[in-house]
Amino acid sequence: MVSWSRSTPWRQGYLVDSETLAQLGITIDGDDPKQLIAVVATHDCDLAQLAVGEPEVELILGKILSDKLDGNYTHCKTARRLHLELTGTDHHLLCEFDASKRIRVLKEHEDPSKAFASYEPTHAASMNGQERSIFQRWLAARYRRSSFPDEFDRRLRDTKIAERLAKLFKDSGNHIPAVFFDVDKGLERIRDGSKDPYELSILVLYKTDVDPDIAERAALAATKAIEELFMKRCRTGEGQTWEWIELIEIEVISDEALTYAQSLNLTRWQADYVSLRSDPEQPIFDE
Repeated sequence: MVSWSRSTPWRQGYLVDSETLAQLGITIDGDDPKQLIAVVATHDCDLAQLAVGEPEVELILGKILSDKLDGNYTHCKTARRLHLELTGTDHHLLCEFDASKRIRVLKEHEDPSKAFASYEPTHAASMNGQERSIFQRWLAARYRRSSFPDEFDRRLRDTKIAERLAKLFKDSGNHIPAVFFDVDKGLERIRDGSKDPYELSILVLYKTDVDPDIAERAALAATKAIEELFMKRCRTGEGQTWEWIELIEIEVISDEALTYAQSLNLTRWQADYVSLRSDPEQPIFDE
């Protein structure tokens, strides 16, 4: 039997290629086996433990994308799926990982082909520090999701605002890693009927690491589109009074300017439940 060593070369965030997965007998129905990929989710400290104390390695299955990333799934915008560009490999890889496709592989097994100890990583530099940080936050997000009042969520869905927001960030997601909501200034208020709207402030965060000017322009364009969306969906009558949700303010801020205090007081909006089905209406935002 192959033994697991404390000096294992495996690390959290390392890729497991399709050939290794095939040897382990891991497949996904309907997907091209050659595009199948997995990433090690187990933390380095647990990987370093012998099989007696930590007998398994957790993998998250995914696939290599042939097209571009979907902005709705980048930067942990949803806890169920992650789109991530890996730049530490020989060739940049566009990858999709699915949180529901978690599997556990034994470190040691009587059959060497089923023991993770029998294999070595072929993409040892698969994630740089920033990519691994995004991956770690995504893992944590599944157990620490943002939550809003049920009634507020219902109003977002019923007005179609949630769906339009998801479409808006589909192509601009690489420039805008997060959108924060402040509902009723953090107070838990019971709202009754359309004439008793929630008060909403929005903060649109843009990236500065690659091209901050382009990212800021994308964020400003998104802000304008969001304002128009709420005006269209939540204002009615001759006086254009607010119903359901009142947009109090919307601001743009860079990831360098966001303070720690702000990050604690604001709640990140995620589009986990939004269906991106085809819709006859025109997109609300073109980058």
